[in-house]
Amino acid sequence: MTRERKSKVQRGQAMQRFTEANVARLGLISIQERIPADFTRWAFEFDVDGRMGHLSCFSPAECGGVPHGLDGDIANALIDLFMEQGAPENGTVTTTASQLLLRAGLHNNGHYHRVLTESLRRLKQATYTLSHAWRDHEQQRWTSGTFSYVLAYEVTSGERDTVTEGAVLAITLARQIGQSIRAKYVKPLDYAFLTSLERPLTRALYRLLDAKRHDPHDLTRVVASYQVNLLDWAAECKIVDLRTDKIRRTLEGAHEELRERGYLQEVVYEGRGRKQTLTYRFGVQLVGESDSALILALVALRVARPVARKLVDTLGEARVQARLNKFRALLASGYKARNASALLVDVIKDEEGKYADPLGFAPPEQEKAVQQAQVERQKRAVVDFEHEEREREAAFQALSLEAQADQTVRTLQLVLKTRLDTAQYARLRSALAAGRADAGQVAKAVTKAAFEGTVEKVLEDLAVLTG
Repeated sequence: MTRERKSKVQRGQAMQRFTEANVARLGLISIQERIPADFTRWAFEFDVDGRMGHLSCFSPAECGGVPHGLDGDIANALIDLFMEQGAPENGTVTTTASQLLLRAGLHNNGHYHRVLTESLRRLKQATYTLSHAWRDHEQQRWTSGTFSYVLAYEVTSGERDTVTEGAVLAITLARQIGQSIRAKYVKPLDYAFLTSLERPLTRALYRLLDAKRHDPHDLTRVVASYQVNLLDWAAECKIVDLRTDKIRRTLEGAHEELRERGYLQEVVYEGRGRKQTLTYRFGVQLVGESDSALILALVALRVARPVARKLVDTLGEARVQARLNKFRALLASGYKARNASALLVDVIKDEEGKYADPLGFAPPEQEKAVQQAQVERQKRAVVDFEHEEREREAAFQALSLEAQADQTVRTLQLVLKTRLDTAQYARLRSALAAGRADAGQVAKAVTKAAFEGTVEKVLEDLAVLTG
């Protein structure tokens, strides 16, 4: 299944979910896939409503240093499962190793069982200390404290101290995380888009950037761009080497993937040295209903959308993709373009061989082999994800109408918060329990509206059930 096909699957299924907003905004886990053994602590300060907030982390070297890389995928999956299980008061997620890995978008094999074992150990041992940095949504204030991401965990497994395929896990999250989720301090997260990203670093940067798009005081407000000092951003991303050139190289691959996928419109560096700034301009849409990832990649390079669509329609995806790759290779080889988007269109249209292949550029047939291998990897990931979604849907449909109504109302309370009052939620629950509307379809419609910014419209549609 190609990325174009996957984008359509994303919009056709209920894969849009939510995550705890403090964890997302603070970026508790280093985005780097690998860290040196002695990277056992980090700390940074930031402005919070005119006061300085402080966040630090310490994790012993014997646990592999501070949480990093795939730990972010594991931690995100834990929060997703916790919310799905109704955010229990005891803070404990009960699951299996297979389910947790699948939710994290990782393969269920021996390698990732070891990754999960090490990740849980780090998330348990790492200690976070924060001052005036954690948002108490109920009290509308910033708080301080100390916690571990995972408060405790138990593994029922056939092997001592190791998570195996059949292992049953009971994982207790930090009290602060559970309280915040129960207080409905959550933000939307396009889970399918997240798990479709190839690199752990890209997924981590996407989670952090997407959190920065949301106003921490009002999570329904989203900005079109985000500007930050480069060194401050490196500290927020928990990047080890703080030389500006090294920071840029660390982020480069993630920036490229997010631009290709249409999440980022452009990334702009300005200034020099310690005063250098980084501006992210976000795309209008993550993945288009009708536009393929290839079209979005052309648009991100400032090709007009109608022109991009016509090029793909008339010349075919294979040729356009091959010429796009050649265009990038030309620029990487030092080719100077007065107008990059015009050059790109000309390279795509060229029938006369005006542009020689740059040194090291892979011919289309070689590129096709590489792309095919990538597609096969994505197919396996999509099959796993779709299988889980079908199981979730089947499990929901197997519930009684009363249980479906309860689960749906909990979801809507996370999304709509106080937009409905207690009496309206009660009437909605009664209507769903009586079968006057399909609970699953209601949950999907409201969740989709939250992503598309059309909540007012869906409230009008719900009026017949809540009025």
